[in-house]
Amino acid sequence: MNFTKILLVVVAALVIPATVSAKSGETGINTVYDSIKQGETDWFYQYVSSPTFDIYLVWNNPSNSLTLTVYSPDGSYQAFHDSSDGKVDGKITLSISDDLPGTWYFKVYGERVSGVQHYSLTVV
Repeated sequence: MNFTKILLVVVAALVIPATVSAKSGETGINTVYDSIKQGETDWFYQYVSSPTFDIYLVWNNPSNSLTLTVYSPDGSYQAFHDSSDGKVDGKITLSISDDLPGTWYFKVYGERVSGVQHYSLTVV
C-alpha cells in the first residue's frame, strides 16, 4: 500500500461521518434513502465480508447527474457516472466480485442537479 492510499484511508476514517452503521457479518446496508443538491456530497460506509456484492444508486430524474465513487478497504477507488453503462437512465448498477473483505466507503456526489434530487443507495 503506497503513501497516497494510506493517507486516503486515514482521512476517510477521520473525516467521513458515520451516516450508515455497519453490522458485523452482514453484507448489505439494505437501502438508504436520501437527497442531494448541486455540488453536495453524501458519504456512507459498510463492512462487507463477502467477496461479491452489488451496488445500486437510483434517482428518478435522469436529466440530473449523480456520481458514485466506491472506495475499497485497501484505499483504491473508482468513480461511476450515470453514463458509465452507456445509458443515461438515472441508475448506476455495479457488481463487485473477487474483492477484499472490510469497510467499503460510498460517496454520492451531486454533479449536475437542478433543485433537490432524491435517491436510494443499496448495497447487497
